[in-house]
Amino acid sequence: MSGNVARYEEALQRGYACNEAGEWEKAFKMFRVALSEDPKSAEAYAGLGEACFGLKRLDRALESYKLAARYSRGDILYLERVADLQERLGQLSEAAKTYMAAGELQLRQRHLEEAILNWERAVRLEPGLLGAHRRLAMVFQRQQNVKGAIRHYLAIARSLQMNGEPDKALQMCHAALRLDPGNGDVLLAMKLVQQGEDAVREPEPEPEPQKPVASPLSEEERERAEMTETVRQIATVFEEERKHWQLSQQQPDDGQDPLHQALRRAQDELAEEIFREEEGEEDLYGIGPNGLSKLERDALIGQGIDFQTRGETDQAIECYEKAIRGGLRLPAAFFTLGVLYLDQNQARHARAAFARAGKDHSYRPAIKQAMARKKV
Repeated sequence: MSGNVARYEEALQRGYACNEAGEWEKAFKMFRVALSEDPKSAEAYAGLGEACFGLKRLDRALESYKLAARYSRGDILYLERVADLQERLGQLSEAAKTYMAAGELQLRQRHLEEAILNWERAVRLEPGLLGAHRRLAMVFQRQQNVKGAIRHYLAIARSLQMNGEPDKALQMCHAALRLDPGNGDVLLAMKLVQQGEDAVREPEPEPEPQKPVASPLSEEERERAEMTETVRQIATVFEEERKHWQLSQQQPDDGQDPLHQALRRAQDELAEEIFREEEGEEDLYGIGPNGLSKLERDALIGQGIDFQTRGETDQAIECYEKAIRGGLRLPAAFFTLGVLYLDQNQARHARAAFARAGKDHSYRPAIKQAMARKKV
């Protein structure tokens, strides 16, 4: 902050008090004073947004909350206020993408239920938003909510079929069928895809809102689109900055324990695999009849991490094994599986997993230590 700190704090507190009292004009002026002292204050922009909302100046409130979200590096509350205002103003596509970004951030923070709510808001506003359907399919499968996962796999299949990608649509139907073999809705969807129909029926179809006819973007609309894209990127940027901060705060007390370090790194890499974008690659949706889509592998990785965290080793091993059989080739997965095998005294399986993990040379010291401890 380059301005007067005392003046900033006083204006901020008076602005909060005025908002609390419903004195919106006074609050507006106080937050403007605060921003003159600190032009990048997320709190001041959020307060200004609340005052503008009270004054029924929704456009101005939206811009203020966008700036609050940007300068806070993706505060969930501000992102949700952005989405709410976009929805009120009829910017349904933009609101859907903002809810999607909020859900991404909540997933990274392991707040799954809140993430699900935001993704469901996103697909309600934008039924063809593939990113939200993919996340919902993955998380519901991870939670063993078969009905929910199938619903979103078929929604993805429907969108892919309508976009002229029947092969990918069929892969999503296969993913749904693996969850519930013989499911009538899935079998019907597969039949429709194979027959080249224009759409695939979902288990619980809902009427889609009519979309306005596309028209050339005005300068204001382009600006709005750019701001929306900024908001969508906030979750990723915020997470990366948070990681760098955590690394800078860590004490080098694990320097002589490569096994502990490698386990922590492997868990981080497995978690990051879930967020790895693969929009342009075939195995996002499937890699053939015997392999799993990335969505299915991500669900299994998530389940494996959950079981491992709870100390349920057998279940964690089963999830990682399924993911690997389905096409996962991450050294972190093989290393984690090797350690879990050792915990279960399965030395032969551990050696096989470590042999594959060791292709990444950085895991070799930890592998050597793990095997020495178990005298394998």
